Amino acid sequence: MTGLHRTMLNKVGLSRKPFVLIQGPPGTGKTQTILGLLSAILHAIPARVHSKGRLRGVKRGPELPINEKYIHWGHASPWLSNINPRDENLPTDGDDGFYPTTGNELKPEVVNSCRKYRVRVLVCAPSNSALDEIVLRILNAGIRDEDDHVYNPKIVRIGLKAHHSVQSVSMDHLVQQKHSHGVAGTDADNIRAALLDEAAIVFSTLSFSGSTIFSKLNHGFDVVIIDEAAQAVEPATLVPLANGCKQVFLVGDPVQLPATVISPIANKFGYGMSLFQRFQKAGYPVLMLKEQYRMHPEIRSFPSREFYNEELQDGPDVKIQTQRAWHEFRCFGPFCFFDIHEGEESQPSGSGSRVNIDEVEFIVSMYLKLVTRYPELKSSSRLAIISPYNYQVKLLKDRFKQIFKEEAKEVVDIITVDGCQGREKDVVIFSCVRASKSKSIGFLSDFRRMNVAITRARSSVLVRM
Repeated sequence: MTGLHRTMLNKVGLSRKPFVLIQGPPGTGKTQTILGLLSAILHAIPARVHSKGRLRGVKRGPELPINEKYIHWGHASPWLSNINPRDENLPTDGDDGFYPTTGNELKPEVVNSCRKYRVRVLVCAPSNSALDEIVLRILNAGIRDEDDHVYNPKIVRIGLKAHHSVQSVSMDHLVQQKHSHGVAGTDADNIRAALLDEAAIVFSTLSFSGSTIFSKLNHGFDVVIIDEAAQAVEPATLVPLANGCKQVFLVGDPVQLPATVISPIANKFGYGMSLFQRFQKAGYPVLMLKEQYRMHPEIRSFPSREFYNEELQDGPDVKIQTQRAWHEFRCFGPFCFFDIHEGEESQPSGSGSRVNIDEVEFIVSMYLKLVTRYPELKSSSRLAIISPYNYQVKLLKDRFKQIFKEEAKEVVDIITVDGCQGREKDVVIFSCVRASKSKSIGFLSDFRRMNVAITRARSSVLVRM
């Protein structure tokens, strides 16, 4: 993260706007931005700054009369009756952060006595996978305190289906550890509430944030951060706000995948619109991350022009970092289209999905040519085949299983467009399927799906159409 980026995050993190909207196009470091926000929120010192090892006061304007303060607070948070603690006078002998611990031990967190207030943060996402991505990043990279030192804050991940990589901080695991440490017989709900009280950051899916476990907390959350906010319907986004927060950060991208709404009638009446989009359409200011660090410039060029008003810029050395040996062959990228005239789509009986068998065979041949010459790409972590149609994905998986047997999942990642948001690979082969005489393009007409499909790749996008 650059110094300029960190300064921006500190400014945003200290913003007293009740809602802050951050748009994160593909490859712009949205998750890293959330980590930076957490560091700024938990450790920034708005009323004081460091100077040569000691704290000195910051010059303030004239103190407002208390009745005028209440007016300002009312405008900032009209649905709240309590004062935002960050607007109060800070103590003269401390700051408003909390004392960093070395990890997620089960002992109560040590809070320095001079720190009169501790900011509490709830981080949410629509799905378990999106949530666990942030949890894992914090476990691996930590966050930074006010002295720019990296540490691991005490965190708790509540809810179901926690990925095994974040199991160490899941609520169920921590409760089991509490019992194994000699607190057997204690009511499980009380243990959960105690764990939540001890945590600096609590992680939950949007739906689970409405759980009754939150009703047992001694206090609510000061800040709520919602990742993938443009991929959640508005009522779901409102659930975590019921916990009494003073500030909300909505982080997402309205031109990537929207919320999944099955009912066409509900969609027609606007149920699929996210709170992020509603604010944006109303003219609320949106901070857009504009520097991308993932894609080769030739891949970045199209989405920047078509979806982001030419505002996406390449990070330092991104072209060098995404240049690959296979680029010596134009057919292997960075951005290449293949038009197969003899390909024909079909619709399996009783299925709303579509397939293109000729396209499957072409993609298999292309894959084999590519990995034979460049064996390092024979890995699901580096190469993906993406299609908008479930049946085409199934057909591709079956074909690769015929060739590679049980190793198929290890040599290539085959996924739908809706399942690939948030992922990135060196090479993406995109199977469009559509080849009808009516020239209908179906799912491909959704620009958001197209945006997601072509921006997963770091070095090469190969499109069969």
